[in-house]
Amino acid sequence: MSPLSIYELTMVIKKRYLEATKSGRTKILDEYCANTWLNRKYAISKIRNMCFKNKDPCSDWRWKKRIYSNEADSLLIKVWKAYDRICWERLHPYLREWLNKLIQFWYANPSDSTKKELLKMSISSVKRRISKYKIIHENQKSWLSTTKPWSLLKRNIEIRLSSQWLENEAWYWEFDLIAHCWWSLKWDFIYTNQYVDIKTTWTERIAVMWKWQARVFASIKKIEELLPFPLKWIDSDNWAEFINHQLCKYCEKNWINFTRWRPWCSKDNAHIEQKNYSLVRKVLWYDRFDTDIHLRMINDLYSNELRLYLNFFQPSQKMLKKIRIWSKYKRDYDWAKTPYQRVLECPEISQVTKDKLKALYNTLDPIKLKKIIDKKVLNIIKLKSKNDL
Repeated sequence: MSPLSIYELTMVIKKRYLEATKSGRTKILDEYCANTWLNRKYAISKIRNMCFKNKDPCSDWRWKKRIYSNEADSLLIKVWKAYDRICWERLHPYLREWLNKLIQFWYANPSDSTKKELLKMSISSVKRRISKYKIIHENQKSWLSTTKPWSLLKRNIEIRLSSQWLENEAWYWEFDLIAHCWWSLKWDFIYTNQYVDIKTTWTERIAVMWKWQARVFASIKKIEELLPFPLKWIDSDNWAEFINHQLCKYCEKNWINFTRWRPWCSKDNAHIEQKNYSLVRKVLWYDRFDTDIHLRMINDLYSNELRLYLNFFQPSQKMLKKIRIWSKYKRDYDWAKTPYQRVLECPEISQVTKDKLKALYNTLDPIKLKKIIDKKVLNIIKLKSKNDL
């Protein structure tokens, strides 16, 4: 059938198609597809486009009345921006709690109807509204490797495979170093030593000037003092700053299990690697920091506002299962929770520790924390490195 004939046939049946019932439309489509040899879905779209061509969309019978007001949309964006523009899967479960935080500290004063609209939004509605405002950052990559292999003590330290993750047991920590060197590996510069607990996703960070064994070991002891629960199991990479006699003797003395992952196998340390960008690079980016003033300012940020903001107000999702369907994988995730909430649900942690965290949470103002973090980060980045002097 020629295109002109198809066009003429479509013009003839379009009025009859609009006025017909559902069963009548099915018969019309069967007849239309048999005559034109068009795919059924394509035929439906062709007829509908012909029916509503050059029409006012407001007069279209398919048009739906708007459910949520502009005030509800603005309030959603305000909550989203206040919590560091996280994805909608992590934001939606906490809309009620975080809105109450904004109201508690007088950052928002919505009407009852606007608040009701916001809390009624589904995750799909939240996704559609956030996608209009979401800021997409440029991808920046690092091309430098700042570590060299170390062979001592490797035979005495057990290798832990990715299949041996103890995700249902607390106090199981992975840690890694992140270099702040920009494009040059010359001279000394600052590293961030970051820790993550696999079960609760609680994270801690501390900055050290260069990755000397003694300084990395001192940072481990400092982080142990910040933890809300004891350190019983640590897992590291294969480099000299971790694989040394000093750390091994300390672990043996304090009954701490010490394991390492396989070299060049990123799946073994996935829990820490996936957080290096979101919790460190996204905050300080890839600038070079190599002065003592930088070190003091970064540690001041890490040990105060940043650790509180990330652990109490930044939820994360954990994968429950992964199913392979032909060449693709289907992944199911749990409900988004903050590290603070996962700690409260953890039976291995004492009630005294949980009560202290609850009392601390009630005093925290997330908007104030975010403003202080942004101000401190701006001051750190503005400060010139030795290379710029």
